[in-house]
Amino acid sequence: MDRKLILNPSYFWEEWLKTMVILQRPAVQLQLFVITISLLVMFLISQWIWSKFKQRFPDISQFEDKNEKRYYQQCGAALFYYLLFPIFSLITIHLIRLIFLQRGLFAGYLADTIDLLWIYIIYRIFLVALYSLLNHKTVESYHHRFFAPLFLSLIVLHIINILTDFDTIFRVSFFRLFDQSVTLGDIVVTVGGLYFWITGCTLFEKVLIYLFSKEIRTEQRAVQSISLILRYFLIGLGITLIFGYVGISPTALAAVTGGLSVGIGFGLKEVISNFISGLFLLFEGALKPDDVISINDDMSQVKKFVIRATTVQVIRDNSEKIIPNQTFFTQEVTTFTGSDPLVYRSVVVGANYNCDPQQVIKVLLEVADQNPNILEYPRPVAFALNFGDSSIDFELKFWLDDPLIGKRVTSSLICDIWKAFKKNNIEIPYPQRDLHIINAQN
Repeated sequence: MDRKLILNPSYFWEEWLKTMVILQRPAVQLQLFVITISLLVMFLISQWIWSKFKQRFPDISQFEDKNEKRYYQQCGAALFYYLLFPIFSLITIHLIRLIFLQRGLFAGYLADTIDLLWIYIIYRIFLVALYSLLNHKTVESYHHRFFAPLFLSLIVLHIINILTDFDTIFRVSFFRLFDQSVTLGDIVVTVGGLYFWITGCTLFEKVLIYLFSKEIRTEQRAVQSISLILRYFLIGLGITLIFGYVGISPTALAAVTGGLSVGIGFGLKEVISNFISGLFLLFEGALKPDDVISINDDMSQVKKFVIRATTVQVIRDNSEKIIPNQTFFTQEVTTFTGSDPLVYRSVVVGANYNCDPQQVIKVLLEVADQNPNILEYPRPVAFALNFGDSSIDFELKFWLDDPLIGKRVTSSLICDIWKAFKKNNIEIPYPQRDLHIINAQN
């Protein structure tokens, strides 16, 4: 049937009545009853077997927490857990179908159930593969947001196709838009396609980051930026393809967009500004995930960078801030991991005037050399700074490759310098003041 149907409420009612007539047949009811009971019994048996397995192997059955030593055993346990119910159900339904066929009974719905169980098995194997590769929380989030809805949608469409004419229903026209008929299939493809495509592109980005970050460990920020650009390109491409598939005219879409552009320009001015700022930041590479920056006198680390806003984690109290992208163009921002990730730090200390300055410099350099966090190259340097009121002031300068450990390394150096000075009889004097008391006599 090539032509599109006109919306007729009685059409759906007629299809419903046909379905009810089919479901009232004894042969169909017998199959549905057997399928329901079989699945329920297999579910209970699989849960019982898994509980026994957990008691026997408690370590590998907790596969949510990955253990490098037991990694493959945990993967096997996860595969066993995810496939236990569908495989038992598949074997049971297949045996029941053979019995039906031997007795000359109708077994069409049993065959359809076997097909659905095969789809379910492939789906579960795919989930185990993702859980073994990626972070458990990340996969669990996309499991509920993407994979489970996609699997249920496929199952529902398959069941609809079994019970009625799938193509005919999806060609029912609801209304006309831009002189074109909008069918039920167009609505389903547009809404479902956009949701699954956008969510899938986000998951695809995370998979790329995981795969390439293991190979290019020193360029993880570049990998994340490239994957972000690829995600937005794929999202734009997917939207264009979906709109083209459902027959939305580019000319009509441009007309609507042009008519709304004035209102959008005023009402969403900040959103558009942040969007354009995000594009500039993305293509210039001025800001990337994991960069360490200082904004509003707070040292922070970039955790998530998207087109509209940037999420940073404040080092001081571990809180998170969501900063609009245009802020990075209107305020001064200091980055510690831009073109050069090395950071320069220094410690100033005073020594008594009775000390040997060369010995103090030597001790400071020895302390710096013993600290594993200080880089060997560029070499740390120490020198006499000035003659103070109570001491000769010295400065130890050193390089770090991680700006987040600056305070920890400085604290460690101060403690080590104190011990080294005490060991070498170098005194750190207290501030001294000479007081002149004038006794005024009347």
